[in-house]
Amino acid sequence: MHKYKGIIFDLDGTLVNSLEDLIDSCNSIMKYYKFPTYSYDNGQKLIGRGLRNLIKDAIPEKYQDDEVFIDKLTEMLMAEYTTRYTKKTKPYPGILNLLNYLTANKIPMGVCTNKPDPMAKSLVNILFKDYKFVDVVGYTTDKLRKPNPESTLALAKQMGVKHEECLYVGDSTVDYETAINAEMLPVLCTWGFESRDVITRLERSIWVHNPMRIIDALLYGREMYSVFNEIPDPDPQKMKI
Repeated sequence: MHKYKGIIFDLDGTLVNSLEDLIDSCNSIMKYYKFPTYSYDNGQKLIGRGLRNLIKDAIPEKYQDDEVFIDKLTEMLMAEYTTRYTKKTKPYPGILNLLNYLTANKIPMGVCTNKPDPMAKSLVNILFKDYKFVDVVGYTTDKLRKPNPESTLALAKQMGVKHEECLYVGDSTVDYETAINAEMLPVLCTWGFESRDVITRLERSIWVHNPMRIIDALLYGREMYSVFNEIPDPDPQKMKI
């Protein structure tokens, strides 16, 4: 029997690798203004807090306090990303196997992300059309942006799951804070955008190196480490999976 009864996922960096589409879109704006561009490796640190923060952090520091300019750049980035958000984005290896397990075991699933709501819904519908998510909740207003837990808690209620019996799976400090604020168990993926050194220092969380390890978190919660006689380690070679 599963200790946890439902699961809410972040999207970018957790279910899907959207790095290249996001950085390609960002670089298009950077080139237009003759600002320095980013490699995929260097640009990874920009992702995870929404498009406005992405472009704000990407531009030279001397422009980062110009809110009017950032508003304009955010609109440009949104327009650019809308044309390419499905070009290179795809599920991470192992995610479909995980969703197959959750579906077979009738575990209710949802998505709560800072990606703009229409885009988030569209992307999940395209990449995960064979799977049923109770709802996909994306960014609508700054007030509800993660780590505000309001949308996450509402989604758990919609799923018919008590918040204390729900996992929140993400890849960033923002996701960790969202889970803690919602009083859910944070499960942090080391394959995502946040530095492994950062997320493996966050207390009261589980971190996983492989999507199928999330099943152990559903079954046992933090007790999974004692069940498998493990000491949590940031090196995947030293863990069960």
